[in-house]
Amino acid sequence: MDKTSKKLTIKYAFLQGSYWVGQCIIYSFAAVYLQHKNFNNTHIGIVLSLSAIISIILQPMVSAFADKFKKKSVRGIILTLMAIVLAFAILLFISANSFLITGGVFVIINAIQFTLNPLLNSFALEYLNNGYSFNFGLARGSGSIAFAISSFFLGHGVSKFGPGILIPLFILSYGLFFLAAYSFKLKDTNIPEPSTSNNTISPGVDNSENAPASIIGFFTKYKKFTFFLIGIAMVFYSHGLINTYLINIIENVGGNSSDMGLSLTIAAALELPMMASFVIIIKKIKCNNIIKISAFFFFIKTAIIWLASNVFFVHLSMAFQMLSFALFTPASVYYVNSIINKEDRVKGQSMLGTATLGVAGTIAYITGGKVLDTSGVSNMLMLGTIVSLIGFIVIMFSTEESEV
Repeated sequence: MDKTSKKLTIKYAFLQGSYWVGQCIIYSFAAVYLQHKNFNNTHIGIVLSLSAIISIILQPMVSAFADKFKKKSVRGIILTLMAIVLAFAILLFISANSFLITGGVFVIINAIQFTLNPLLNSFALEYLNNGYSFNFGLARGSGSIAFAISSFFLGHGVSKFGPGILIPLFILSYGLFFLAAYSFKLKDTNIPEPSTSNNTISPGVDNSENAPASIIGFFTKYKKFTFFLIGIAMVFYSHGLINTYLINIIENVGGNSSDMGLSLTIAAALELPMMASFVIIIKKIKCNNIIKISAFFFFIKTAIIWLASNVFFVHLSMAFQMLSFALFTPASVYYVNSIINKEDRVKGQSMLGTATLGVAGTIAYITGGKVLDTSGVSNMLMLGTIVSLIGFIVIMFSTEESEV
């Protein structure tokens, strides 16, 4: 890896790392914090489902704006959304005893967080598609390590000091995230001319640029991709259930918040080696096949956690994160950039985010909380296992041959 690639990899790794620390606090520990504020599982499901519904609307709107107005950089859009999150996080901190404000602010913050995730991928693709090569998998994997470390310490911190520490820590982490994005410029005068490295891959294809499709036009233009998104949403349904209600799953087999933190740590820590080695994997296996493999292991992961009888088997199921989420995340970014025309790429990444976090999240939060309160953890996970199996089958038949 040359000097330019190394610099970009480090900068993007810091950007991803600070984002995922914040995501760990405000999303993965959302149930812990909201239960502390007297929200029941149904309330939590409503809060997170509203977040996902808003993100379903927000993500295509933001991506359409980015595709249409090229002078408005993805970086500028990201900074604007981050400033809104910071403002609402401070409001949450000073109004922490209000049930309505807590719920409303959680909705807004998580909706923007869901929207930022695909935008960060598009941010990286601005570099890759302009000839700047860097190790996207390694940088994204660094975000997973940051998530893993924060999960471990948050689990113990919440057990010792209580959930009240979460919001101040979120504000601190988000301040770092804002600074990371602010210092990251596409036309940075400190970045040398584009170069190619043997350790990096630029996923773009030279599609001729036309007028970007409208949101509805996108689905008619990319019909098979639309079915692919349905399959992805079904696979990520179980992922949403597990991430949102992990504290309930852990407690159901005799664990506590420290065990939850360890389980998240195992999952996130095992993402790094897979993501870091992705540039090697992609040279041997095409992205469309990697996605199929990852979809199968989403099903396996959910099946194991459904059948888990103790904390050990929950931890074991989370180890399959490296073959499911860790494979899917970089592969899906490269896959979308390969099969979607240049003028629609930001929208394509956004639609992927809408499927994984928006649609899948909405259905998971609503049904998960309700099933959990009425039928228990086992039935919720059985439902997730069935849906993820169907999603895997849909993906097998809807995934197109990719260039990379």
